[in-house]
Amino acid sequence: MTMLDIEALQVELESESGLVRAIDGLRLAIERGETFALVGESGCGKSMTALALMRLLPENGYVAGGDIHIGRGSDRVDVLGLPESQMRSVRGGRIGMIFQEPATSLNPVMPIGRQIVEAIEAHTPLRGTAARSKAVDWLRRVGIPEPESRIDDYPVPRAAARSSA
Repeated sequence: MTMLDIEALQVELESESGLVRAIDGLRLAIERGETFALVGESGCGKSMTALALMRLLPENGYVAGGDIHIGRGSDRVDVLGLPESQMRSVRGGRIGMIFQEPATSLNPVMPIGRQIVEAIEAHTPLRGTAARSKAVDWLRRVGIPEPESRIDDYPVPRAAARSSA
């Protein structure tokens, strides 16, 4: 059994020039412990595949057909059939996505630590000081220098970081 099973996925986008088939019949199965990379030229559907899996398609996009399941056995979940309230707990808890430009994924008006703690509290039982300690640990593990002080910094957009160098 697979941990991710996508069957005959079709994603369509409504545009001014008509209907665009962004994905037409994708089939994909990934087993637990497998490493998978989705590669291809620009416009081939990589991002649309990931966005469909996360149910984060743009307003003009929708899944026109197919199935997406995660987990196995009694833990198997129909991603497309979940209400949005349950899908929010799946995102980040069971499935996640690293965007092509992760530096732009952080809110520039909110401290880095607050954003990380928010995710920890949404997907684990940790709260308050314990969640903040876990956030500091994560910053340390990815090589952020002085994570205890950097956790209260605000994200700096790449262009601003380059111009100040």
